[in-house]
Amino acid sequence: MDYLIKTLAFCLGLTILLETAFALFAGIRGRKNLLTVVLVQVITNPCVVLLILWCMTHLSWHRALFELPIEAVVVVVEWIIYKKFLKDLKRPFAFSLAANYFSYTFGIVLGYFGIYPQF
Repeated sequence: MDYLIKTLAFCLGLTILLETAFALFAGIRGRKNLLTVVLVQVITNPCVVLLILWCMTHLSWHRALFELPIEAVVVVVEWIIYKKFLKDLKRPFAFSLAANYFSYTFGIVLGYFGIYPQF
């Protein structure tokens, strides 16, 4: 259980850091807007991590067969939330897709270089 909590906390913290930085780079400003980006990650990231960990444990599929559909659902969910709450964001779907691609790719790079902490 300790491993699970530390993994969830690490993934959530890293995702909040990366996607908030991406939001700032994309021109999103204001406390309310940045808080929206953070809260979206608090909603979606633990669900994604738990689903992926469950799939890794219970399915003998290649990771891409379950990770990509899960990430696609996340992009759509985040797009809907951004569209509703970030009124100044001109292309909420493009933002959601790009932000998730950025953080997902960053995670792959960390994993490739073995930078993830060992809990």
